[in-house]
Amino acid sequence: MKKKISLLCICLLTICLCACQKTDIVSETVLEPKETEQNISRENQEEQQENEQSILEEDNLIESDTNEEENETVYNRVLEDGETFLDGYHSLILNKGVKRAALIYLDEDDIPELLVLKNGEYRLYSCDDTQMTAIDMPDAEIKANAYGFKHVLEGHSEGFTFYWFEYVPYQGLIRVHGSGDEERCDYYLKYEDGSFVLELEAKFVDTMWHTYDAEQEIVNEEFLSRLSDLGYDKLIPCGYLYENIADAYENIGRTSNTREVINEFINGNIDALYYVEEINDIPEESFGMRSYEELYNYYIMGDALGSTEYVDFDNDGEEELVIRDYMGNCAFFDVIGDTVYNVIETSGTADIAYVAELEGKRVIARTDLTHGGRKFYLIMQYDACGCLVDLFRLYASYAGASYTEEDEFGYRRQEITMEEFEERRSSIQRVPSE
Repeated sequence: MKKKISLLCICLLTICLCACQKTDIVSETVLEPKETEQNISRENQEEQQENEQSILEEDNLIESDTNEEENETVYNRVLEDGETFLDGYHSLILNKGVKRAALIYLDEDDIPELLVLKNGEYRLYSCDDTQMTAIDMPDAEIKANAYGFKHVLEGHSEGFTFYWFEYVPYQGLIRVHGSGDEERCDYYLKYEDGSFVLELEAKFVDTMWHTYDAEQEIVNEEFLSRLSDLGYDKLIPCGYLYENIADAYENIGRTSNTREVINEFINGNIDALYYVEEINDIPEESFGMRSYEELYNYYIMGDALGSTEYVDFDNDGEEELVIRDYMGNCAFFDVIGDTVYNVIETSGTADIAYVAELEGKRVIARTDLTHGGRKFYLIMQYDACGCLVDLFRLYASYAGASYTEEDEFGYRRQEITMEEFEERRSSIQRVPSE
């Protein structure tokens, strides 16, 4: 038995030696040494490049699949809650090519309404199970514009602006803006039985501010009282618009901290919306932005006597920002969502503005008190959406060095006496800033 095993091992060893000799012979007869090294090097390099390209393509494919999986996961996550209406809203914005949308609780039910921005206008949709229904304006003349003029002063438009959608959550109350021929119209609408009805209206006609109730013009004091009685004084802006339904659903009712956003602006982390260039369904692409440093240098002009102030000028309980130079020129900035934007600005020594308290409300008083022959106050009241809701003039016009009882006095397009002028002027109490 041992002899057989030894013989078997000798045979195997002989076979291996023959194979090695055969390999050496092939190498020596087919390839020269230098060519062998170059070809092997070139083959290794090409193989390495192919492997790297394959790995890169595989990584890209994995990353693409991961992004799709993440997006799908986010969307499925919101659907897992049983909110099947989201699928209908999702399909709607895809079919209509919507770039920005939000979900809001407009009425009292548990299903939010869909707000979309399309062709420069806001459009609303409701859902009953899986049935999508467009919520139309009361008539074709009323527009829910996202772009338009702020207001008209002394016969010229006061800038082109972006309107955030304004509503009272769960109450079915909204305000939309229409504008044409450099005039601004505000429509106060109520949502009931699946459609909107017009309750109040405010607009500029011949540079004058007019307010209406049931198509009858009313004085603005009564109009402001009606806003409060009907609940429109609780309007808030929808400050965030999203690219998809999943994000819109996860951020329903999202709010921001005004002071934190202003600090981000002052610290140079974000810029402020200073003007709007054109109508665009992706709003930020049409926004003209300015940094705090640029605006500060423009208004303060390097003078140490300038200042930045924090003061609530729009009656929302939060302090906004005012940049002021030593001559009184100033700019007022508010916050909507995570956007700082320029509300209004003044210029020149004859246009001095400050925040004042008047009849229990904060207002901006723009004054011209340095010219001879007149004492002029333009009172502007803004609300929490940055919207001008009241505008009126208080003035004295006279020929001498000072006015007398014989001179002209006016208030809200009505003639008043000198005593009434002085009483109303005294009631405008300047609010100290921080």
